[in-house]
Amino acid sequence: MSTVAKYPSLVMIIRHGEKPGDPADDTSGGKHLSVLGSARAAALPSLFTPDPAAKPVKALVQRACKVKAGASAEFSGSYSSTSEPAGASRFSAPAFLFAGANSSSSHRPKETVTALSQAIGVQLQTPFDDDDYTKQAQEILNNPSTYGNQVVLLCWHHGKAPDLAKAFGVSGKQLQGWDPWNPTAFDLVFMITWDKKGNVNFAVDYQELLFGDTKTK
Repeated sequence: MSTVAKYPSLVMIIRHGEKPGDPADDTSGGKHLSVLGSARAAALPSLFTPDPAAKPVKALVQRACKVKAGASAEFSGSYSSTSEPAGASRFSAPAFLFAGANSSSSHRPKETVTALSQAIGVQLQTPFDDDDYTKQAQEILNNPSTYGNQVVLLCWHHGKAPDLAKAFGVSGKQLQGWDPWNPTAFDLVFMITWDKKGNVNFAVDYQELLFGDTKTK
């Protein structure tokens, strides 16, 4: 008899893409991604690939972003598929995709992973506000029949991302150096896993998508 895994196999937390205005202030500069942030959103699918064991296997395509004429600060274009295949994957494709809900000051988390949702065919869910990070974590941790042994990706604001990690059980000691999240960094990937005893493991990786991103090699 098979047993349901208590925890996801991997939880990843990323920040929304670049924004107009002060990167340390999530309420400034308008509620949408900047042009650079939209480029990050379009590039995100290249980090992931569907499960090769899935039938039928879905082809992953790179996304392109079309910027409307006159867009100088906020992105106001659209995403579309290209004929170019995405590069080799670096992260496991999420089976579940979450973002902080839209607010009057920011739609950026949702905008950041919209192209990813389209590319891998996983529904984007936005049930919780930025401040409701505990509820978001509990939704996942309290439903092992749905999320057990699954890969989950969450896109959040940088000010609350460390708190979201703590809600998954990451300790303050593990987050030392990453709490608070550096407001000028948009390329971090928080990686959370659990061992067989339920102990939380925490690591930080990097997207390496755009010019100026942190290089790990």
